[in-house]
Parts: sequence; structure tokens; C-alpha cells
Amino acid sequence: MLNGADIAAKIAGLQKEELDRFMREHLRRRDLHEVVANLNASALAKDNPNSGAARKALIRLGFTD
Repeated sequence: MLNGADIAAKIAGLQKEELDRFMREHLRRRDLHEVVANLNASALAKDNPNSGAARKALIRLGFTD
């Protein structure tokens, strides 16, 4: 599994259709919780320079700030 910064960068680069496919794939594999947990940990880490990108990725996935 990718770390929060890598996942955030991947999500930022996805088009709408690709984002839908990304969500469906992770739901199918039943590992979306891991994706969200990694992003959440990155977003909440005070010393993480990528916390803003992780927050944006969570919002893009439909999770509110």
C-alpha cells in the first residue's frame, strides 16, 4: 500500500472518470479503509509537509474536512 503522500498525489492526478474507477476498485478489494486511514494519518500529522495534499485528497474522495 502506498503512503499518504503518494496516494494524495495519485488522487490529485485522476480525472473524474478515473476517480470513480479508483473508488470502485478499492471498494471491490475492500481496502478503501486503508487508503482513507493513510490519508487521514498524513493529514493529521503536524510535521508532515504533505498534510494539505492529503486533506485535499480526502475531500476529493467525498470526505469532509
